[in-house]
Amino acid sequence: MAVLAVSGGGTGGHFFPALTVMEKAKEETAFREIFFLGDRRGIEYRLKETLSKVATPVFLQLEKFKGVSLARKLKFLTSLGKNIYQIHKVLEGKNFISLHFGGYTGVPLGLYSVLRKKPLFLHEQNSIPGATNRYLAKVAKRVFITFPQSEKFFPKHKVVLTGMPLRKEVKKAKNLSKEQIYKKLGIEKELFTLLIMGGSQGAKAINKLAVELSLLLKKEDIQIIHLTGPRNYEETLSMYKAAKVDLSRVKVIPFYLNMGEIYRIADFAISRSGAATSFELAYFGIPTLFIPFPYAIYNHQYHNAKYFVQEGGAYLMEEKFLNLNKVLLILKNHLKDKSLHQQKREAMLKSFIPDAEEKILKNLFL
Repeated sequence: MAVLAVSGGGTGGHFFPALTVMEKAKEETAFREIFFLGDRRGIEYRLKETLSKVATPVFLQLEKFKGVSLARKLKFLTSLGKNIYQIHKVLEGKNFISLHFGGYTGVPLGLYSVLRKKPLFLHEQNSIPGATNRYLAKVAKRVFITFPQSEKFFPKHKVVLTGMPLRKEVKKAKNLSKEQIYKKLGIEKELFTLLIMGGSQGAKAINKLAVELSLLLKKEDIQIIHLTGPRNYEETLSMYKAAKVDLSRVKVIPFYLNMGEIYRIADFAISRSGAATSFELAYFGIPTLFIPFPYAIYNHQYHNAKYFVQEGGAYLMEEKFLNLNKVLLILKNHLKDKSLHQQKREAMLKSFIPDAEEKILKNLFL
């Protein structure tokens, strides 16, 4: 049996899809051993106990190359050599397959795979690929993509559309009792539930919008679950209090561990459009107004959102064009028109691409 060497981390967007695939690989005993090559400054290091249950962690410390001074670029090349040697010490003499999920930690593994003449596979989460995956695609055996529109960035004969691997605990929540979740959160089951979130880092513009909407929707049969992000929680709570919002129908939460529970009861969402979050919303069939993070590299969140809009399940509004009245109109249409709401739910469900983990693992052996 071969050994699987996985890289890709730094952020949850790269790490969690990798973790999901490794969990599936371990469950199916597809490999003799699994190694994960990550960054000790990334989220994977903070979650090393979870990671250790499915793989042997190997933590690198690679300097970033893009957008830094000449001195830092030289430092990058030096650290690259050190990291390749570190990988060699782990994989020397092993028959391995490499699988990279994006981010600069894939560079040393990709180069080492080429040097050892071992197969390299890539998974691209976003609609517009990052620099590392674009570079490594030249030497990769296959490129797994999440969004159909990503195909044009890679050699066509290498591309396999797999979709996004979603966390097990999120998917399991689809079968949970809604009544139990309503009770746990202390909210009413009869009301239309609006989920508002700005991603793991929060989003001040979305938080401000939430406060304004809560005032304008107070006479409607609606309740709001607002995930502010830990950094912006206190500030946002102060905004609600300053606006004298009745919080009996607004649940303000900094962070929620099992997002699947929230998705299970949400009727509509206002959200950033990171790839994982977008596909989680699609998996639960939640019509969504996407407000992309405006500073994402290559503006990939905008293009992520466009896929769901084109599929008919979502709306898109750029932050610079954020219009309270237009948002209000969209929400009121969904509150009043059950046929429209159901149509959007079904379109969102259909936009989800299933069985990503299985497709990835299957293609590693083709």
